[in-house]
Amino acid sequence: MKVSEIMVTDVASLTAEDTVSRALTLMVNRSIHQVPVVDGNGAYSGMIFAKQFLASSAQPTSKLKSFVTNTSSLSPDDEVEHAAKMILGTGNRALPVVHNDKLAGILSETDIAQTADFGHAIVDEVMSGAIVIEEDTSLADAVSKMRRYNISRLPVINTVGVLRGILSILDAASIIAMPMDRASKSAGISGARSKVKGDVKVKDIMRRAVAVERGTKLNDLSEHFKKNEELVVVGDSRPMGVVTPKDALELVLPKKGEPAIHMAHLENEEESRRVEGEIARFVKKIQGRIRDVQNVVVYADKHKTRKYSLRCRLITGKGVINAHAVGYDPISAVKELIRKLDRQVKAEHTQKVNKRKQRGTGRRV
Repeated sequence: MKVSEIMVTDVASLTAEDTVSRALTLMVNRSIHQVPVVDGNGAYSGMIFAKQFLASSAQPTSKLKSFVTNTSSLSPDDEVEHAAKMILGTGNRALPVVHNDKLAGILSETDIAQTADFGHAIVDEVMSGAIVIEEDTSLADAVSKMRRYNISRLPVINTVGVLRGILSILDAASIIAMPMDRASKSAGISGARSKVKGDVKVKDIMRRAVAVERGTKLNDLSEHFKKNEELVVVGDSRPMGVVTPKDALELVLPKKGEPAIHMAHLENEEESRRVEGEIARFVKKIQGRIRDVQNVVVYADKHKTRKYSLRCRLITGKGVINAHAVGYDPISAVKELIRKLDRQVKAEHTQKVNKRKQRGTGRRV
């Protein structure tokens, strides 16, 4: 399938001369986290992201030209599998589709997830652990928590841990954007945020969460992904994990004869190669214990504390092994990551061996 068959052509775009206030308002109204920027002739210039504004002290009247980020682009003739790999590699939710330098459309992780066939895969295999927040927490603390964990959403719970709703970065932006339209030229976003710190709580702006039970097949969720950017996996009404279109996308990555390693977010090519090399050696080492390793996806994030965090999803024919590690540089982080992965692999291998022994004992009896 080609990108042109599923891309969206009715694309909201802005120019570098538009303001931060206009960009945030557009994102909130259209429920989008990123907007392509074009020049006067419709040529693609780059992308702006909601996270940038919430992490900055930009003024409402600031021009977008200071926030435009260069991104990779897709061609209408690219294969969808290639597009999935590109989107995961950049860490963005969507990539522009460019033809003759002009913005022809945009393709998102959701567009691909809606058309993919995930076979017998279930939510348990791809979900990320749920980092939650209580409904009486202040909005400012919720935004701070999202920044700390570099995530865009938080399942909201009550005091006994039952799921009550969901809060995303766009929900926070909807509150911050309101005073921005009326703000003075000297008032920055950080100033607008300070006005809502004390009196806006998570429960005031959270949305209804779409909850699914563990064991639900991913192929049954394509309709949900049309209207929701995340699904909360629950057990006994309590959040167990979160599934996004990007999580599901990992299952449609191109499969080769040997495990493929996909690096995301790590811009330094030398560091990326070194991390990939460490992971490749580890995957080769565990082949005897874990069979049918298909893909390994590693997400790297650099934090303001100068620390690096690595998130790894080791995708096998029977499920996904997740691990997360932090270090002062990518190499120390990947070594800690491998230690954590190795512990999980050993635990799963031991469990399989014990089950085989139990079955053998049962047959003898």
